[in-house]
Amino acid sequence: MERQQVEYVERENAFLREQLQMMTDQMETLKQEVLEEGAKQIRGKENTVQKMKELEKELRQAQANAEKWRKAAASEQNKVKTMTEEVGRMTEEVGRMKHVLDRAKAIPLAGKLITKIEREGNPS
Repeated sequence: MERQQVEYVERENAFLREQLQMMTDQMETLKQEVLEEGAKQIRGKENTVQKMKELEKELRQAQANAEKWRKAAASEQNKVKTMTEEVGRMTEEVGRMKHVLDRAKAIPLAGKLITKIEREGNPS
């Protein structure tokens, strides 16, 4: 009977060793899968962070460009305003000169001279 008990214990021991080895293998496989999944998630998060950094950089560049364009537009507006004012002053000056010429034409000798100069300046 004792021999049967020893054989039984040995078989049971072998069976338990096999079970332990299977469980150890399963745990190792599961551990590897968990590590791989964790690594994938970490890489995904790193990629997301990198993309966010790139988008932030693009946003800063776009803001800088917008500011530069606003300044350029303001500068152009100032130039247009200055030129418009200058054209207005020149128009007033032309009006005054025309008035002076019209008064000068009323003087007989000066009027003939102005008419002659006007004809020479406007060849037909």
